[in-house]
Amino acid sequence: MGSLLCKHSGGLASVSRVLILSAHVSHLDRRIVAEANALAFSGRDVTLASVPVLLHHSGLDPRVHIVMPAEKKAGKMHKLRRLAMRLPRPLFGVVRRAQFFLGAGPAKWHRDFFLQTVRENGFDVIHCHDLHTVPAGLALREKISPEAKVVYDSHELFACTTGGRLRERYWSCVEREYIAEVDLVITANESIACELARRYKINEPEVIYNSCEAEPEHPPLSSEAFRRHFGAPEGGFKVLFQGNLSDDRNLSNLVGAFAQLNGAAQLYLLGDGPANDTLQRTCRRRRTGNVFFGDQVPQDELLRYVARADLGVIPYRGEESLNHLYCTPNKLFEFIEAGVPVCASDLPELRRIVAENGIGAVHPMGTADQIAAAIRDCRVRCERGEFTAAARQAARETYSWKGQAKKLLAFYGQLEQ
Repeated sequence: MGSLLCKHSGGLASVSRVLILSAHVSHLDRRIVAEANALAFSGRDVTLASVPVLLHHSGLDPRVHIVMPAEKKAGKMHKLRRLAMRLPRPLFGVVRRAQFFLGAGPAKWHRDFFLQTVRENGFDVIHCHDLHTVPAGLALREKISPEAKVVYDSHELFACTTGGRLRERYWSCVEREYIAEVDLVITANESIACELARRYKINEPEVIYNSCEAEPEHPPLSSEAFRRHFGAPEGGFKVLFQGNLSDDRNLSNLVGAFAQLNGAAQLYLLGDGPANDTLQRTCRRRRTGNVFFGDQVPQDELLRYVARADLGVIPYRGEESLNHLYCTPNKLFEFIEAGVPVCASDLPELRRIVAENGIGAVHPMGTADQIAAAIRDCRVRCERGEFTAAARQAARETYSWKGQAKKLLAFYGQLEQ
């Protein structure tokens, strides 16, 4: 194994050279950054190989070595993928279905990309983020580091995200072929771990939550600065949804609910995505005056905005996909870290974390009427003080990134024995 030595877990320990693979487009997922930072902080020699993304404000530890080609050198398939993602949603769907139907799947694209991009050898652990990098990680082990251990870090039920049966069939076949070849599988919650074990007859994966790393101390964001970002007036009960504004997140019903709520609450949509323009047009057409849109903010600024909300909302519908049914999205842990009560769909993991810890409530959210009723209920309960500061602080401690980082390093310690 690795030859470096560092003080780790209370004494000297042998540490490894770690190669992290990321194929997330546009930006690095927060989970990737947090895990890379934890590994680098432990003294391990960490290299991140990624498709071209923006790294500004990513929060990545400067000790992490970056291997990332410029956009123009990233290869034909990466460029075609980026171009396809700019197509209108219906046309993009047609192109994606054709790709899977013809067998021209992205698993091969990413394998070829990383085989061309990673030139070093001698890694002890190859950490693959999400399924589309696993074939690449195994190919790199065979080519450059035959003794390396391979980690499959499944952020979600990758094969079961929205995208149609061809996509699901393709990724299920990839997962079935490769999951038994890796040395460690970790995932984002217990429901996903159980489903992966059931599907592929493997040992139940280990769980590391998408907890939010506490940011360096920043002065609180002023109420005026928050309102200015959204162009909103003063006052009102502020309900926040942050993240990607996509068609599969039930946002049309969320906006429709606030058309019913009028002055009872205000909705703040913080972020961008393919549904942004449609949602804004809907609000203008309906003359909805209590929904406000704000551009996404850097990750290291996000919690300052989240903390200004009175309530966080997660309106996902389980029937969208099995992945949605078992979701624990990043925003859940951002709300927890910021101490904001949560109004969430009644889905298994959200019920377990939100309702059972007393930090919010879960409700059916399949329609605009149901969401409006849920917001009304949560506002009343917030005003009664039901979601106590003590409960929110306890949840913050339970789901802190510090605790998740300790689990990650313990898993690595076992791999390195």
